[in-house]
Amino acid sequence: MLTEDFQVRRRELLVAGATLGAYAAASMVQGCGGSGDFNALSTAAQGNGGPLPDALGNFIQPIVLRSDSKTRLLDTTFVHAYATNQVGNQTVNLRSYNGQLTGPTLRVKPGDTLRILIDNQLPPDVDPVPPANISIPHQFNTTNLHTHGLHVSPQGNSDNVFVEIHPGDKFQYEYKIPANHAPGTYWYHPHKHGSSSMQLFSGMAGALIIEGGLDQVPEIAAARDIIYMMTELSVQPDGTVPAWTSDYPFTADDQRLLINGQLRPALTALSGEVIRLRVINASVQTALPIQFAGHKLYVVALDGNSLPSMREVDSLEIPPAGRADVLLKCGAPGTYQVTKLAATSLFPDPAAALGTLVVLNRSVQMNLPSQLPPPPYPNITTAELTDTTVTTLTFEFNSTLEPPPPGNFGNLTIDQRHFDPNRIDHTIPLNSVLQWNLVNNSDGGHPFHIHVNDFMVVSVNNVPLPEPEWHDTFTIPAFGSVQIRHRFTDFTGLFVLHCHILTHEDPGMMQTVNVV
Repeated sequence: MLTEDFQVRRRELLVAGATLGAYAAASMVQGCGGSGDFNALSTAAQGNGGPLPDALGNFIQPIVLRSDSKTRLLDTTFVHAYATNQVGNQTVNLRSYNGQLTGPTLRVKPGDTLRILIDNQLPPDVDPVPPANISIPHQFNTTNLHTHGLHVSPQGNSDNVFVEIHPGDKFQYEYKIPANHAPGTYWYHPHKHGSSSMQLFSGMAGALIIEGGLDQVPEIAAARDIIYMMTELSVQPDGTVPAWTSDYPFTADDQRLLINGQLRPALTALSGEVIRLRVINASVQTALPIQFAGHKLYVVALDGNSLPSMREVDSLEIPPAGRADVLLKCGAPGTYQVTKLAATSLFPDPAAALGTLVVLNRSVQMNLPSQLPPPPYPNITTAELTDTTVTTLTFEFNSTLEPPPPGNFGNLTIDQRHFDPNRIDHTIPLNSVLQWNLVNNSDGGHPFHIHVNDFMVVSVNNVPLPEPEWHDTFTIPAFGSVQIRHRFTDFTGLFVLHCHILTHEDPGMMQTVNVV
């Protein structure tokens, strides 16, 4: 059982020490000359003329890797290996990217190339490989990589989730980011069918930022740009992820929600400061209705897609794999709770503390934007549909046309079939524009995700949205439906759609798409 205390790791102590040292120096200036001297530190923020320094408190950001501005290339290596870290007063030994509790933040621009060498140094798998048409959790140390939300090729060594990288093997990924790719907040994680949930339960996730777009809005450019990524560890008393061999082993008592690999961290800010939070729900199965007590959230993008105008909300629910770019205008000095509210959209889930927002007794004048750039995709009209036939996909528990899988893994199906990598469920001509109806016959929600091409949500439970939204992940409510439209452009090849509760995907709630 983890405790309330958070013991930072050695790397985080070094980073925290540096930031606290810089902040201490600023505090000394304040003590000598009052707020006027403090403004010497934050001059860039006055009138939204530039970003505030990051030397406020010890809220840890993941390591940042950027593409080279001359070569337009980001070339890096991810070592997949067990690593020992501290969370609370407990030592955890988990699968990792490069030994950390979260992966590095990757920052690229449209037109860049992203190259990632996966070096799988995990120990050999000990369980047998099941027949290909049987969807059960298996081979937990075999891996691959998915760039969630990117509009890139699904073939070869690009975003190909059919690749299997076994322990002891290496694989070179190369993603060519289109020059017209929508800027925004994306992320990456393992996606080997059968092991994706187990590896994400170790925290194997990282932010992937495509720069541009909203970054160039003056008021947003002036704000601190902060990754706020929630991961979900599931660990036993010995600090390891439980094996999933028959009965479901993941209980609420074993699960801990971390922010950037930290347990309930404090984010420090100035009164009046505007912060840009890139909120990423990198959990396996937990909805994230997030709330900053005493503060409004101003939503400017969902799933990497900028909105036509800013939305003011008290809280915002983000499904597993979803993202939201929100602006937070910090209020009066004080300490405010950051909470994952209780949720019922997927299944009953209690509230949980994520951390705090500490607003200092120092002020700065920053503004919210009055206008956002146009969204990256024009809305899909009925006239644009290349086939007016509506495809219906039905997500179900305990209903199948096939024999259930061996073991107690549940009948988790789409259209009453478990995933079979040898079966193509949808063959779609390139440049098709289609309308689908997503139906949920289950008593819990299912976050629908499709690779490569985003989709436009038209209606939920047959009620049109006030304004269509573009997503790559969207929850189909229990016993409900969602109508979507999407363009299948630029890339041919095989990819998948699935429920992004990964403990549903690994046992079979996934289908294969072939764009030809």
